[in-house]
Amino acid sequence: QMEQIILKTDMPNQAAKFLIEALETEKLRLNYSRKLAKRRLSRFEKKYRVTSEKFLEEWSAEDLEGKDLEYVEWAGEYNLTKRLDERLNALKSIEHVSS
Repeated sequence: QMEQIILKTDMPNQAAKFLIEALETEKLRLNYSRKLAKRRLSRFEKKYRVTSEKFLEEWSAEDLEGKDLEYVEWAGEYNLTKRLDERLNALKSIEHVSS
């Protein structure tokens, strides 16, 4: 069963329209950011012929040509992608119900 979040306003029609538009805009922004992050991850994965998941589980900075800097960049992009996925999933879980 889905939980409900109740918002109160004296302008329900306008507020509902604004919130729906804001959620859609945020979804677009998150999707775009995720696409860019995935593109940056792909460069590392192609360069080293390994998935980001395997990289984080098994590799160290010494395994990379760029050492610490490259390691931090790759891990950072991976973590950013995961956070963007979580936010997108949360937004997609919201269901608009008119009363």
